[in-house]
Order: sequence, then structure tokens, then C-alpha cells
Amino acid sequence: MKLFPKRKESNSEPKPDAISKGIQTGYKRLQGSWADWMMKRTEKFSRRTWVVLLVLFVLSVSAYSVYLAVNAFTGKRSNSFRITPIKKPKHVTETGEANKEAVEVSEAEYSRIKKFSVYMDSLARSPSGKSLYDSITSHRPGLMDSVRFIENYYQQLKQK
Repeated sequence: MKLFPKRKESNSEPKPDAISKGIQTGYKRLQGSWADWMMKRTEKFSRRTWVVLLVLFVLSVSAYSVYLAVNAFTGKRSNSFRITPIKKPKHVTETGEANKEAVEVSEAEYSRIKKFSVYMDSLARSPSGKSLYDSITSHRPGLMDSVRFIENYYQQLKQK
């Protein structure tokens, strides 16, 4: 018994599945039928007809390419090349940090917030006001969090 037996070489290319084989077969059939149809339509063309068609094709494509190039550089049409300057946004120099200046909350504003907080607490405690409290908090889910945040902020401002 060998310690490290040789492994069989496997083909690294995956085999195409049935769907991809079907798509490839259908595409080849379509190509073949298109080629047959084109051969039937053009089998009676003489060499001179082929040369005339080739010259017409080359001339038309060349003329259109020249037209596009001239039109692009003259700029008379609206679809020509334009140079649009890049404008620097106004907020590019801002860091996104909050202003360093403390926003002051007046005593009147704080008293209104405190009264609202007491009112909401009383609604939450009373059985008759519980439904109103639940209705308010369901329509404004972050309201009480905002009230607590403002109260804490005011307390921090008073300590400074």
C-alpha cells in the first residue's frame, strides 16, 4: 500500500450541460439557415454586381464616417462633443462632524419639554391614558427617545 497514491488526471474544462448544448445547437442551426437563405438570394449575382455592391457599401460607410467626424469637430449640431467643466461641490471641505459650538436650549423650551415628558409619563401610568400614549408612540416611534435626548443634553449644558 502506497502512502501517497497517484491521482487520476481530470479534465479541467467543465462539460457543458444540456441547456447550453441545446442553445449552441439552435444557434448553429439558425446560422446555417441564414447562410442558406442568403446563398439562395445571391447565387444569381454576377461578379460585376458584387463589385458594384462592395464599392457602394465602402463609399456609403466612408461618407457617413467623414460626416460624423466633421460634424463632431465643427460643433454646429447639438450631438457634437462638448467640454463640460467639473464643478467642486460646496460641501467638499466639510468634515461631517457636528458643529463645535454648543446649541443652547432656552429655559422656556426646556420647561415645555419637561412638561411634555411629565404629561406622557402620566398618560403611560393611567389606565385610561394608556391607549392615547400607545397611539402617540406608535405614530411617532422615536418621540420619547428624542425627548430624553434633549433633557440629557440640557443637563449636560447646565453642568458646564
